[in-house]
Amino acid sequence: ETYPLARHDGLPMFLQGIAGSPGQGEGTIKVLTQGQTAEINATTILVVPYTDAGWAPVLSRAGGLIAEVGGRLSHGAIVAREYGIPAVMDIADATQRFQDGQRVRIDGERGTVELL
Repeated sequence: ETYPLARHDGLPMFLQGIAGSPGQGEGTIKVLTQGQTAEINATTILVVPYTDAGWAPVLSRAGGLIAEVGGRLSHGAIVAREYGIPAVMDIADATQRFQDGQRVRIDGERGTVELL
């Protein structure tokens, strides 16, 4: 895959995924590969491989969600809509592309992630 806009670290400035839950959010990335506990608040944008029922308590505290797999009817998208947080699904290799502490803006209506 090639992306027309790339940062010096090789990460594209914009990534297109699937719109999972409407709304916009800006915050700091926290990559979680399992439902582990972490310092999460409304300025945290979670980056996860997928979600299932075990992720609900973590999602309830986050400001947004980026998932490697899923669509509008996936668990993560549905839970994000219930909690009123933006979600972008189907961002390939997101848990490897993003690092804790990076700042992003997500648009859950357009399905975009912008690296700030």
